[in-house]
Amino acid sequence: MVTQKKISKTKRLWSEVQGDPELDRRISLGPVNTLSLLKDPKHLGFTLSRYKFAAKMLHDRKKIVDIGCGEGIGCLVLNAETKAEIIGVDFDPEQIAYAESWIKPHIRAEFMCRDLTCNKLNIKGADGLVSIDAIEHVYQDEQDRFLENVLSCLSKDGVAVFGTPSVYSYEYTAERSRKGHVNMFDEKRLEHVLSQYFRHVFVFSMNDEMVHTGFSKMAHYFIALCCGKIGNGR
Repeated sequence: MVTQKKISKTKRLWSEVQGDPELDRRISLGPVNTLSLLKDPKHLGFTLSRYKFAAKMLHDRKKIVDIGCGEGIGCLVLNAETKAEIIGVDFDPEQIAYAESWIKPHIRAEFMCRDLTCNKLNIKGADGLVSIDAIEHVYQDEQDRFLENVLSCLSKDGVAVFGTPSVYSYEYTAERSRKGHVNMFDEKRLEHVLSQYFRHVFVFSMNDEMVHTGFSKMAHYFIALCCGKIGNGR
């Protein structure tokens, strides 16, 4: 005779609340975010926090372009926090292929592979733009063309959020990051560069998940909120 184990009220309640049909959906992390989760899991948390800030700033936007979207994990945040049409753009075909296969089926998003350092972006009418962890990978002699191509999609009343590591954090980063970060910014340089394209640029400091207005030399990351687009820049 088999004796049935007792089930507590606590476990019964858990069985009810975790039975959401949404939990039947599954995604697999792509190689970039898998590496981040296994080698430096806190960094994945930082990335999501940066996108959370951007999504809150763009909460009322109708069409958001995510520049340097990578595997599209940030688009999940934009999708959850806004009702916007979302377009993710990156120049890495493998990351875009992952986003197409794993992210696109679950959210209202499109993805395209485009190298914006030398190709125009054939998108018009976006009123929101996000570029997190992209501009530091763009050589300075390609920076202006990159920004002109990126911002060609943004309407005059659009709002943009740029995020990039602080130059002051450079010596503390991993060798792989230092090799890829060829265009580092302090607060004043970031504001100066973006002011060529926007009338209003507000630069915030960021450490870990905390966005603040503290002493910029103690910031490991900067986030710039930009509005009032000036033509196509210089």
